[in-house]
Amino acid sequence: MLRVLVIFFVSLILPMQALAHAQLRGAEPAAGTIIDVAPQEIILTFNEPIAPLQARLFGPDGAATDVEARALGPDLIITAPDGLAEGTHALSWRVVSDDGHPVGGTHVFSIGFETGAPEAAPEALPLPAAVARGALTLALVIGVGGMVWAVLSQTPAPRVAAAALWSVPLASLAVLGGQAMDLTGDGVAALARMDAWAMAANSPFGIAAGLAVFAGVLAMTGHRLPVLLAWVLAALSFASAGHAARAEPVALMAPLVFAHALALIFWAGALPGLIVALRRPDTEALMLRFSRLAVPMVALLVLSGAALAWRQIETLDALTSTAYGWVFLAKMAVFACILVLAAWHKLRLTPMLASNGALARLRFNRSLRLELGLMLALLVLTAAFRLTPPPRAMADLPESHVEVHLHGRESMADIALIPGRPGQNRVEIIPLDGDFQPFTPLEVTLFFAKPEEGLERIELRATMDADGLWTAGPVHLPQGGTWDVVADVLITDFRKELIGGEMQLLP
Repeated sequence: MLRVLVIFFVSLILPMQALAHAQLRGAEPAAGTIIDVAPQEIILTFNEPIAPLQARLFGPDGAATDVEARALGPDLIITAPDGLAEGTHALSWRVVSDDGHPVGGTHVFSIGFETGAPEAAPEALPLPAAVARGALTLALVIGVGGMVWAVLSQTPAPRVAAAALWSVPLASLAVLGGQAMDLTGDGVAALARMDAWAMAANSPFGIAAGLAVFAGVLAMTGHRLPVLLAWVLAALSFASAGHAARAEPVALMAPLVFAHALALIFWAGALPGLIVALRRPDTEALMLRFSRLAVPMVALLVLSGAALAWRQIETLDALTSTAYGWVFLAKMAVFACILVLAAWHKLRLTPMLASNGALARLRFNRSLRLELGLMLALLVLTAAFRLTPPPRAMADLPESHVEVHLHGRESMADIALIPGRPGQNRVEIIPLDGDFQPFTPLEVTLFFAKPEEGLERIELRATMDADGLWTAGPVHLPQGGTWDVVADVLITDFRKELIGGEMQLLP
């Protein structure tokens, strides 16, 4: 058991990409753009309503200024200080979404000309919050679930269940600390701030931690009614926070999470008690009782889990194109193994107890320990969902891009690189005449170059689509930074114009 617990915690702290659940959809001014006049406001638009946590503007000289930020639905509106200097500015922002998960980032734009992005504060990783949440999940499932099985089977609770219950308050405190670190982005320094603890306590995860503590205290009594109430409170703890419970429609999703947690707590929490029950003379009766109770719980777990997965993932493509999808597939592979073991226990080993008890107990002992290990792996993967956004939160997000306006005497062009990062990009061009009106040239040819790095020009011939938009590429830009771009616009058979500028790729 100790070895399995060590594996659980080590697995939780393995590095994973830190993604959050509110997603930035757009900004004004757009990322990477050069504007002529300093903005009065900077507006960041997300895919769901948010609340501001922190906004800090770094000027071209690296000096940092805390700026006022307010939320209006999905928009974060930052009041820009007066007299912003020319050059490149970096806005370090941090917000929290309805599900209690904070997200932060840096938005870069330039006034007049580029000077290189100033250093901004690094994005904090949510690993401490994920580890704490995983530890609390383990404590509730093993502790409360173990006591639930003990009162339903009228057998003594295993010692591991009592130990898990004693760890619930500590794990709940760790959840609040991890949430305080995550909300502020200040890391361990946030633990010394009372306002950070207050923010965490007032978040959905503060409610979850409080319910968990009450559940642990009630389960410690060992009496039937308080333990069953603890079971309900523990399931409510899972349903009160997290992106699954807070997805729309919340009135449906939160009860589904509650039902899912209720079934999981019973099934996983009973396994240590079943291992201990193998030493009792009434093992067969206990296994039969567990089997009768487990069948509806398994059905509840499968049905609620399927509905939650459908809402979070939404498309089959997201299973293999997102980190969330890969975690889900791994979880389903583990769950399939657990179902196979459960079926073997019910259909083969439980009947064997009556005919060949010694052999059945030996096989049960090995198989139940394997099932418990798989259950813990399932909890690890569930905790990993904290580190990656569900596909539903990423749906319909526009692709990132960078834009440049090329200005000539007779022609102009608005050019967009999509996604505007090193690697493969497609190009969209809107040709304009001298009066800023769209027009149709005979030909448009683009040239990309990075001469200071020895990268000679890349030539692209653009074509006009049926809707009048000119496109080119894909083009492979092997390096980031600033690229020279030139458009060769053939206006008529006898007139053409070369117009050029620079494009700064996103990191």
